[in-house]
Amino acid sequence: MTKMLRALATLLIIFSLMGCGMKKTEEVKENAMGTETETIVKDEVGKESTTDTNLDKEENHKLAVADDVADKLVKMEDVESANVIVTDTNAYVAVVLKEGANGSEATENKIADEVRSTNATFKNVYVSMNPDFVKQMNEYGTKIRANEPVEGFFTEFSDAVKRVFPDAH
Repeated sequence: MTKMLRALATLLIIFSLMGCGMKKTEEVKENAMGTETETIVKDEVGKESTTDTNLDKEENHKLAVADDVADKLVKMEDVESANVIVTDTNAYVAVVLKEGANGSEATENKIADEVRSTNATFKNVYVSMNPDFVKQMNEYGTKIRANEPVEGFFTEFSDAVKRVFPDAH
């Protein structure tokens, strides 16, 4: 009889521990699902080309090339060329300055102000003169204009933006 009680007690403890383990696993799954973020980017700038696709099950990503904004930037005194890619209310600007132009923070601020003046819905404008970023933005712009699926490069685009603009959210 005592052997039977010990076996029953052992089984009870085992099943109790298994139940706790299952609960923790379910909590982890719920927490992981609860932290998913959905990124929806709207096409809010006139005359740009857009591409969108579903990267994950429920995420919809859009990128837009804002050629009208880039054209306005090229008319500025210090700007040789520009490429502007828009995601939601953010504008990511890659510029090449004319030779002898000062790539100071004041110049970046003038460029950002010019971008905001073209579209008041831009909450954040990020400007970079980094040659590698300029090259990447030109490549992304070409892909977007060719209507290539964003799923092929959206993560890469996001990583590039995070590297160049670590404070961008």
